[in-house]
Amino acid sequence: MPLITRLFLKSGLIFFICSLIIALLLQIDSVSIPSLFPLFWHTLMLGWITQIIMGVSMWMFPGRIKEESFGNQKWAWLAFIFLNIGLWLRVFAEPLIYLSELRIWKVLLVISAVVQLIAVLCYVIEIWSRVKGKKKRIKKKAGSK
Repeated sequence: MPLITRLFLKSGLIFFICSLIIALLLQIDSVSIPSLFPLFWHTLMLGWITQIIMGVSMWMFPGRIKEESFGNQKWAWLAFIFLNIGLWLRVFAEPLIYLSELRIWKVLLVISAVVQLIAVLCYVIEIWSRVKGKKKRIKKKAGSK
């Protein structure tokens, strides 16, 4: 299994644990931070499920020649880095929007969304050429040119 796949899977598991912790916090009546509900869904859907899907798809759809192996995956690495930077920015900024009146937290949340969008675009660039149909072979009849 390639390193990039393992990192996507492990990061996804970390965000799964984060989403479970947030879900537990949501069940406590004394904790009333309005941003925890969207943060829960974000860590669950983008942090866990999306990272698992990205990691497994990069493993299952290699689309590479044997000599190249998994060495040239700059778009995959950029997708991983941008997605995780964007997710962690959101984890830290979103709760602080409601706890502090500083505008910086809203700006960081917007930056987080843009960085995650860039991550998704990098992933699409990486995976697009890997998803190919089978080439049909035309058999030549004996005696024809």
